[in-house]
Amino acid sequence: MALVLALGASDSGAPRDRTAPSTPTNLRVTALTQTSATIASDPSTDNVGVRSYSLWAEGLSGVQSVLAPQTTATWAGLQPGTAYTFRVTAFDAQYNASPSAPLTVTTPADTAAPSTPSGLSVEDVTASTVLLRWTRSTDDLGPVTHEILVNGVPTDDAVSTTPPGVFPKPSVEGAWVRQLSPPTNDVFTVRARDGAGNVSAPSNTVTATTGPSSDTVAPTTPTLTRAHDGGVGSCPEELWLWWTQSTDDVESAATIEYEVRVNGLINEVVPGGTQTITYTEVLGANVVTIVAVDKAGNASAPSNAITVHTNWGSGC
Repeated sequence: MALVLALGASDSGAPRDRTAPSTPTNLRVTALTQTSATIASDPSTDNVGVRSYSLWAEGLSGVQSVLAPQTTATWAGLQPGTAYTFRVTAFDAQYNASPSAPLTVTTPADTAAPSTPSGLSVEDVTASTVLLRWTRSTDDLGPVTHEILVNGVPTDDAVSTTPPGVFPKPSVEGAWVRQLSPPTNDVFTVRARDGAGNVSAPSNTVTATTGPSSDTVAPTTPTLTRAHDGGVGSCPEELWLWWTQSTDDVESAATIEYEVRVNGLINEVVPGGTQTITYTEVLGANVVTIVAVDKAGNASAPSNAITVHTNWGSGC
């Protein structure tokens, strides 16, 4: 009895389909917003039949797939005013694939400013700090940051009352403005900035007078001895920090406050301590420094800087 082998045949006896569909053509934009693009193509043909189309973009992860005969797909989550290069790949039932030529699309720029912060008020005053509260601004495309102006000039010497890493942000925002020189009568306003740099109109104006103090000498400069991310088993946005204790000519070491500054901005204030676990909302490189401040608002020079890299690969 002769044994015959059917080379190249499938188990059912039929040869496997190795012919890819024709290349998708005539890629075109059928709808475009600041954050999404809808792309269509002419139908491909195949010797057996086209099963699906996948829309994908250079530099972006994932695909948007639709089943034939539909040839239109939408990609959401784009950035305003940004160019993206899309392709469409046609697949048959055996996943033979044919990618199209590229189509470059630029989303419209974001030109709309956030709403104006409202209801700015003074909640507390010390010899060198003022607590402000206001109703947060909103924006049509996402979160905003708030800038505090002291006597018309934006300040980095402010820390939010909302802990870093808390989402969503509360509708009423608060911040301590720090390192004010006593006694002074200062004028405060707040404005909002969106991710595209559009700036709102300023809020209402409030004033506050800090209390008197004869202390004019700043604490000694702390040294940042260690700084790293949380490591395995921790939130990837955690920053673990240690520094040396400062001294002051008037106050005890326990009353000195330490401004934990991440990328130049105050992330949190640690009273009397020399270590903390803080959180960053910046993916990648974060430059950390520590500034010691006494109750009169006298601030030391910034500590040495350490750069910590974060990677938001997972949640807490």
